[in-house]
Amino acid sequence: MSPYRGISLATFFGCAPAIDPHRSKNSFWYYLLKDQVTPKVLFDFICNPIGHTNGVANFAPYGLRKVEAALLRDGFKREDVVVAHPDHVEKFIGPETQVVGTYEMDPLGMGPVTMTFTYGRKQMSYDEFYNRDLHLRINAAKKKNGSNAKVIAGASGTWQYNYDPKKIQEYGLYAVLEGELGGIGPEIDGHAGEFFNHLMNGDFEKRINICMEHLSTTGTSLRWTIFLTKLNQVCMAWLR
Repeated sequence: MSPYRGISLATFFGCAPAIDPHRSKNSFWYYLLKDQVTPKVLFDFICNPIGHTNGVANFAPYGLRKVEAALLRDGFKREDVVVAHPDHVEKFIGPETQVVGTYEMDPLGMGPVTMTFTYGRKQMSYDEFYNRDLHLRINAAKKKNGSNAKVIAGASGTWQYNYDPKKIQEYGLYAVLEGELGGIGPEIDGHAGEFFNHLMNGDFEKRINICMEHLSTTGTSLRWTIFLTKLNQVCMAWLR
């Protein structure tokens, strides 16, 4: 999250290539920058981070504020809900933390501008670089602090995990919520507290097991799309 020093076109700087894993170690550019493409010091200067108060972000995307407000509306305590600054997320992950949600617009660098700048992901963009860094730090904090928090990736860019599903396991994601969080999908709009309670209680796993058992008894010819449709119907039924 950045104010980009007030430069409007700097918002595209996250699309710039950060790492070239294929660069020859014998090349001049490797000698000068190692595997960096756009110098990190330049990116960090232009895309300066937003401010924070004791690790709490002073500003945040609208969708995150909607989730925050909905949870408070539905009875969650103020001290139990926080929009953490990405650089300080470790401060808020402990043994009692149950859910960690991330807001992701271009998590794997598959946006059209990013794909152009990185030659079709042959290089890693700064969007993907910092998203990966965030998830690695979340997982490290969970391990260090004995947390079993469920990590949920959300917002408009999560469709990208469909095209690189190995990242779901690599990042240790419990679930991916597709769609802009401004409405938290229509699925949980107006039902945020109920949705999170089901999430924390493990109710989704129970329903998934029921659906899997149903599919196993109805033959192997059923497609995964049918399973996902049934699962979606179950989740929607809870939230009506």
